Amino acid sequence: MHTCAKSSNICLHTCANSLVMITLEDIAEQLGVSHSTVSRALAGSSLVNKDTAERIRAVAREQGYQVNQLARNLKTQSTKTIGLIVPEVSNPFFPRLIQGIADKLKFNEYSLQLQLSGATQADEEQALLALASNRVDGILLVTGERGLVASDRIASLTSSGVPIVLMGWVENSPNVDIVTGDDCAGGRAIAEHLANLGHQRIAMIAKPPHRGEFDRVNGFMAGFADRGIQLSGDMIEYVQESSEIDAAVRRLISNDVPPTAIFAYQDSIALEVYRCLAKQGVSIPAEMSLVGFDDLDLASVMEPGLTTVGGHIEPLTSEFVDLLLKRIKQPERSQPETIVITPELIVRGTTSAPLPTPDQTI
Repeated sequence: MHTCAKSSNICLHTCANSLVMITLEDIAEQLGVSHSTVSRALAGSSLVNKDTAERIRAVAREQGYQVNQLARNLKTQSTKTIGLIVPEVSNPFFPRLIQGIADKLKFNEYSLQLQLSGATQADEEQALLALASNRVDGILLVTGERGLVASDRIASLTSSGVPIVLMGWVENSPNVDIVTGDDCAGGRAIAEHLANLGHQRIAMIAKPPHRGEFDRVNGFMAGFADRGIQLSGDMIEYVQESSEIDAAVRRLISNDVPPTAIFAYQDSIALEVYRCLAKQGVSIPAEMSLVGFDDLDLASVMEPGLTTVGGHIEPLTSEFVDLLLKRIKQPERSQPETIVITPELIVRGTTSAPLPTPDQTI
């Protein structure tokens, strides 16, 4: 067995009857180049001649060389781990987001460490402290309905050099990068779609507005206001738990003049509304149009398919990770960035023109 330990970048290669330790120096000696040239070539540096780099990589593959990532991490003081904080995983939006982030991090050779801040974000600060103590290279934090709870902790960590990027709208945010979706534009698109179909008595089952200028509820209501249509107070139902949806639907359809369309704040709420309407014998879309938000997988498998707003989760995920990796690779502080992703309306089978009624006013 060859036991040379000239470099911390060592791997085991199986030869005929023995294990041989292959080092960067071994490859360099075989090709007649310097150790630094081999190191740069295997790291993908553009400083190495293209033909030389290919010869080095070919020999490394033939010899079974692999980077000793632990040694490299110790040298660079990197753990190659990114921390991610989300409020919860019961909302189907978050598992899809987490998977997208994990896939993109894996492609960039980082692993993911997940923390939950809780539905009320009570554990947001503790999650930040846990990730910081585990020496992650950076932190991705998805805010919840309360915005940013641990703003002081965020400010402290960023000032100490921990790269952090937020996803979601944050009022009076600290000096930090933010990636957000323009849900307000999505809400306006829904309002325009329903108004163009001829709906005037529209209901909404939603979470209370909490995303400021980017809030989908504000956008939805503003979209109708622009057309001179005001949503009646008895057509607005704010819910916090899924158990409240059935009662909200019953109140809406038992109104003296029921709505002809319902906007559900997110697809998971729309699915519950769909089930409640079916139990009450209300036909979709003939008697009631229904719109969701987020374009989760369930939206396309419902029958009829759910009209919703989407196309934003993948670009949100991509920008979220890319911005953090940029900060990790270029740690010199610069002005924080705010990246806004605009979603689009996806029309499927749950919306149509309303049936003619004697009263078309709100």
